[in-house]
Amino acid sequence: MATVTQPADVVEDALVRVYVDAHREFGPDERDWTPAQVRKYLLRIDAARIDPGSVTTL
Repeated sequence: MATVTQPADVVEDALVRVYVDAHREFGPDERDWTPAQVRKYLLRIDAARIDPGSVTTL
């Protein structure tokens, strides 16, 4: 099954939103995050890459 190609700026904007929201939610230092928080962050990053429109801000 082929995936739809997204314009790079749309994907980049979604990735930035995920990054900023995660750091607001979990704290500024990634070394202090729990394994569950890291997993949640990585899943959000993957979702943003697959479907940038699915990213919502907190």
